[in-house]
Amino acid sequence: MKPSVLCAIILLLALLPEVLHAEYSDHRNRKVDSLEYVLKTQKLEGEDLMKVYSGLMNGYLQTDGRKSSHYARLGIELAEKNHFYRSLHESWRILGLQAYGACLYDSAQHCFDHALEATELMKKDKRYTENDIDDNLSSLYGTLGNLYNIQGKLHLALDYYQKALPIFQKHGWKESECILFYNVGELYLELANYKAAESNYMNALKAGQQTGDSLMVSGPYSGLAMTALNAGEYKKALEYAQNSIVYYQNHADEELESLLDGYVLFARIYQLGFKDINKAQQYMSKALLLAEKTDALTNVSDAYAQQASLCLDRKEWQQAIEWAERALDANDQDPQHNIGLYKTLAHAHSAIGHSAEAQHYISMLYDTMEEQTTTKYQSALSEMEVRYQTLEKDAQLRELEQQHRMDQLRNWLFISIIVILVIAVVVIVQVNKQRRRISNMQARMQGEADERTRLGRDLHDRLGGLLTSIHMQSEDAHIQKLSKLATEEMRRVAHHLMPASLKEQGLATALRDFCRVNPIVSFAHHGQDLRLPEQQEVMLYCATHELVNNALKHAEASHIMVQLMIDEEYAAVIVADNGKGFDPDAVSNNMGLRNIRERVELQEGRMNVSSSSAGTEINIEIPR
Repeated sequence: MKPSVLCAIILLLALLPEVLHAEYSDHRNRKVDSLEYVLKTQKLEGEDLMKVYSGLMNGYLQTDGRKSSHYARLGIELAEKNHFYRSLHESWRILGLQAYGACLYDSAQHCFDHALEATELMKKDKRYTENDIDDNLSSLYGTLGNLYNIQGKLHLALDYYQKALPIFQKHGWKESECILFYNVGELYLELANYKAAESNYMNALKAGQQTGDSLMVSGPYSGLAMTALNAGEYKKALEYAQNSIVYYQNHADEELESLLDGYVLFARIYQLGFKDINKAQQYMSKALLLAEKTDALTNVSDAYAQQASLCLDRKEWQQAIEWAERALDANDQDPQHNIGLYKTLAHAHSAIGHSAEAQHYISMLYDTMEEQTTTKYQSALSEMEVRYQTLEKDAQLRELEQQHRMDQLRNWLFISIIVILVIAVVVIVQVNKQRRRISNMQARMQGEADERTRLGRDLHDRLGGLLTSIHMQSEDAHIQKLSKLATEEMRRVAHHLMPASLKEQGLATALRDFCRVNPIVSFAHHGQDLRLPEQQEVMLYCATHELVNNALKHAEASHIMVQLMIDEEYAAVIVADNGKGFDPDAVSNNMGLRNIRERVELQEGRMNVSSSSAGTEINIEIPR
């Protein structure tokens, strides 16, 4: 909850029960000096003394917390002695507000519980009317809503706000209605639900305008400014802030904390919205002067935190650290507030090389965030235990439904994780399988290339030598002629199995030499004269070699055309013939074509086969 909410609570709950349902009374200017004089000069007892204590505890509420608490304790003692239950409620309430202002939330809860007990006693006492009880309950419901709000028990906070609102509307208490809508707006602002926050602030502004009291519109304008700031509407935020601060500037003595908050808000708008650090610092200088005059620790801590943020923007690391530490010293009870300070301290210490300190505050940051998550979860569970069994039944059912949805979501997430893990395992298995297949294919291709090289060498060296020997030793002219032809053909086959020109001069030269030896095979090279990686050149040469030989054996073609195209991105080989063709589907499992296709796909390429009675065209394309 923002510090400005405390001021709104005080404005609502410090109203005397006698006047809550009447015309709004400007209690902020209530004079206490005359009451002090009466207390010193007159001997008062019973109800007369209680009225003076009441005036003093309320009169000092915003100006002197120590004196307000002192007279509240005197009021409790007197009210218990004389069974003044309404005054007992009021005294405990004022004492709780002072504890709340000092961030002592457990003490505040204790005081408000006593105030509720006093109200229960009023219900059994015929001296008090329904309006008297409504006065007490409405103020306490609003207070408890804010108390639960600041502790992160947001659903309970909304419940108590909703309990208070019908009472306000029943009696037409526009001042109280205004402040309640304002506090609900603050709750939604903290939840980052800016649309809901804006709606409630607008309702608060409407109710506040109906009171005719300029103070009542200041809080809603401040909330609208924060909403616009978070929504990135900086000009609108500045306009709202200017409307908000007018009253506080005109009543600086009575509204010191609110004026302090207003200056901090202006600083944030200029820092975050307009990136004007100098203008932001001007407002922060005013805020820091006011911070020295008040003991409202929540407001002071917020101001120090904003000053630390400005120092961080200016890269004044040491000053940022000092202001952030002062902010924590002033108030370390609000976890959400602490999270921002821990971030600032971690950033600043890291910037100046204090790695140990930076790590410390990073740990504090994560611990606090984890604690916040745990606290909100636990509060969601405990909230169901304290709900009423009548009017709260529908709200309880909604909470159970929400919990059911959360359980379903957790189950869905668990199932999704299992499915993802299963898919991941399947993918990993398939990837490994594919890797093994690729590895085997690469090994096989390398083996085939090596085998073609070895076979060509053996043909040339061994069989070639044998044929040469036959040619040299035979005296038969016919045998000599046949052996000579066999030798030449063998050497041609051996050469083209894996020509040396492929490695030395490239794919284009090797294919041109291969096609040149057969009169029905022609070759064309298009594109750029670029070399491909050795593995790609070997694969394309071997594939072309096999496709041409297949066409020579089976196509009964009179012409075969081999085309090579190379550019910066792709290389392609086209083998086309005018033979009798074949059915591609019928020979899709042909070992030769299947091996070629696998080799092409290994290079992330593709092979297209088109065949008819007019001939066949096979297109191979691979990325370079």
